[in-house]
Amino acid sequence: MPGSPRILLVSHNFPPTSGPESSLVRLNTAWMLRAGFDVRVLTTTRSHTLQAMDRTLMAGLPDDLVVERQASPEAVLSEVYPRIGRHIAVLLGRHLLPEIFLPWALPATEAGCRMAREWRPHVIYSRAPKHVSNVVGWRMKHKTGLPWVAHFSDPWITAGLPYRRLQRWLGLPLERRILRDADALVFVTRQAMERMLAPHPAAWRERARIIPHGYETTPPDAVAAPVKGPLTVIHAGAFYPGIRGPETLIEALKRMHASSPLDGRMVVECIGDDSTRYQQQTDAAGLAKVIRFLPPVPFDECQRKIAASHLTLILDTAGYGGVFLPTKLFEAFASRRPVVGLAEPGSAVAEILDQAGLPWADVRTPAHIAEVLTRLHHAWETRGEAPTAGKRDVVERFEINKVNEPLAALLHEMAGR
Repeated sequence: MPGSPRILLVSHNFPPTSGPESSLVRLNTAWMLRAGFDVRVLTTTRSHTLQAMDRTLMAGLPDDLVVERQASPEAVLSEVYPRIGRHIAVLLGRHLLPEIFLPWALPATEAGCRMAREWRPHVIYSRAPKHVSNVVGWRMKHKTGLPWVAHFSDPWITAGLPYRRLQRWLGLPLERRILRDADALVFVTRQAMERMLAPHPAAWRERARIIPHGYETTPPDAVAAPVKGPLTVIHAGAFYPGIRGPETLIEALKRMHASSPLDGRMVVECIGDDSTRYQQQTDAAGLAKVIRFLPPVPFDECQRKIAASHLTLILDTAGYGGVFLPTKLFEAFASRRPVVGLAEPGSAVAEILDQAGLPWADVRTPAHIAEVLTRLHHAWETRGEAPTAGKRDVVERFEINKVNEPLAALLHEMAGR
């Protein structure tokens, strides 16, 4: 619309690329358009090197949305040299580059600057991960002088993830430049903001905002969870071996099963990348009929599975100060489904679940996980008592129009510059 603030959104993650950040970017793009912003998108043509495609994620985006798709070099390499291209890209991403997608910064900056000359946006708004998006935002800021908002859905190098020395040597200067030069910084948790800005001047915090993920209200799915039968629990999301996995959950279920067999009484489904690798371990623990590991499914099918379950399991990433905020927590809020969390004390996930009156257990302690799940299972079997969906007023704070009010104000402020 004439007079609307023009926002150039830079995000390597964008539909139909699958994944949680792609889903979040779709949700926030649709929100910006509804909120009266004029939005154009700079993203990739394909990301099949590491990610699948999910056409269902295009739902809710207008057909006339202008999306500039600039090929990502690692995907081009894999396509041109199918036998060795992918292996080269993966090796670079594991041993040298702080992110496999980093070379995209060169063609994406060129394309973004061309869009800036032709369209004259008021604000550059970049979102990570992929962290290359914020690298592009930084390069465009220096080339165009436009106000720039850098958004971190996940922290990067200073999160303490197991990067190699060379990756840290390359990545830390980029991260510092992003934090130093952005006109505004958005983090989704207090813990992430504190961890990333701790090594830097205190004045940098003045440009930081904490804006959690949100969800879009949707009518309840027609497929409702059965009122009788086994308690059905679903975990939807990728595992990251060595960083976030189901080991303590498996041990907790093993303890519960030894105390009182769970066959036919409880079913746990884990759906997502790197899930099926744990099936053999589960079978060896005697839990073949209790916990199943399934490959990823399209987003809309995953949401139907959540709606048809009794309980959504949120698995947090232990050992990193509680900085992460899983998107599936908010997708469960959207489906109005009960939630149980496996998180660390003091983490962002634990704080939100406490506020919402939802149960959680220490993700590091199988005995505590078994205690919490046993209590929920006992209430289901003895009283037919389904787990609670939490305090409605707290859950509704994260509805996308409410939770993004500070983001709308921030984008208007930046556009006014």
